[in-house]
Amino acid sequence: MVYPVLKIFNSKRIDDLKLISGSTINLYLCGPTVYDHVHIGNLRSVIVFDVIHRILLHLGCRVNYVHNLTDVDDKIIQKAQKNKTSEGEITKYYIEAYLQNLTDYNILSPTSTPRATDYIALMQDFVRILLQKKVAYQQGENILFRLDNQFQYGQISKQKIDRLRGGVRQIVQVEKDNPKDFVLWKNTQQGVNWSSPWGEGRPGWHTECAVFIHQLFQAKTIDIHGGGIDLIFPHHENERIQYLAVNKKELSKIWLHVGHLHWKEEKMSKSLKNTLLAKDFFSKYGANVLRYLFLNSHYNQTINLDQQLIQQGLDYIQKIKNFLKRLRFYMFIKKLNLIEEEIKAKDEIIQNLLNNLNTIKILYFLDQITQSLNKMIDQGKQNKDFLISVNDFYFILDILGFKFSLPSYNLETQKLIKKWEGLKKNQQYSEADKIRSQLQEMDII
Repeated sequence: MVYPVLKIFNSKRIDDLKLISGSTINLYLCGPTVYDHVHIGNLRSVIVFDVIHRILLHLGCRVNYVHNLTDVDDKIIQKAQKNKTSEGEITKYYIEAYLQNLTDYNILSPTSTPRATDYIALMQDFVRILLQKKVAYQQGENILFRLDNQFQYGQISKQKIDRLRGGVRQIVQVEKDNPKDFVLWKNTQQGVNWSSPWGEGRPGWHTECAVFIHQLFQAKTIDIHGGGIDLIFPHHENERIQYLAVNKKELSKIWLHVGHLHWKEEKMSKSLKNTLLAKDFFSKYGANVLRYLFLNSHYNQTINLDQQLIQQGLDYIQKIKNFLKRLRFYMFIKKLNLIEEEIKAKDEIIQNLLNNLNTIKILYFLDQITQSLNKMIDQGKQNKDFLISVNDFYFILDILGFKFSLPSYNLETQKLIKKWEGLKKNQQYSEADKIRSQLQEMDII
């Protein structure tokens, strides 16, 4: 039997992932540190993984998808101190805001969204194993991972360890045997901390993701691990080497990294103060525009966003919405129903998505199908080919995750449409124009 194969970038090369219907595909996507509202760049990898999620479900795979939330970090502590409140209050607020972003942008729910603070004891157990294996060492009340003789380190970024720069995301400086060693458990009295065999402190950031995967995927090698391209080093390298040391197996078959989002050719980041918050973008432009902007570029390439590109997205989505309204109206007037399960272009659509997520070509297909259906409506066609093309249109919207909110055709609306049709038929154009204006205000036509 020939199974579908997802061809996708694995760090710097294309690899294959066989997709067997009924089998479980394990996905992990690094989530946000919940100390502030996320910007739209933070959602790029989330939307890419959402499309992968949809493809897998369509192909009959079970999906175990973990998307973590980092709710213990120096930035959270600083925010709490600045706002004179607790870390728990800060993270509760921003977790709720982030989960609302996922809903607003029509993201399918992950299987699990674990929080670091719920796994502290398990992180301590993981660190204890690393100490027992002598790949970690204690320096005062801090525990560090020793990178000396770790010849497999650097394989994700395809660099040798002596060429990698040092540094981890921390504010409290820790004395190390080697500058490239990284913190597993950090001794600190600042902010929230936990008791441990090594003193009061909290876990290092890199250990968090390794432990989630160790626990929630039962120490397996998962299928796809993803995140922004900036996470390759040090975060993903440090995750992988810990997991390898504990489990004697690879953490993931494929490491998928999503390109940066730039604003006017500068990386979008809070430090540069050039971010567009996801909640604000949604309020101003809507979810579909952002999804179009991301899917109309290859996922591992940089997007240089500006107002002109946003306008392009607005125009495209408005065109699709206008056609949706026209299509619904036409099918209502002609009393047409969709043919279930018959999608002419489905195999071609899926094959292009399996070929390294060629969403650009699928958006082109959507545009071509829209033009073709518009011509069919102009010609008054209502045959089987027309209905199958309508299925193609809706299938693409669904597999790419577009969602349009249009008013329902309730009884009052149906009566208004019939009245309008009657007035036009009787050549009472002045009265018909008034009804048409009403239907336009109601967003029906």
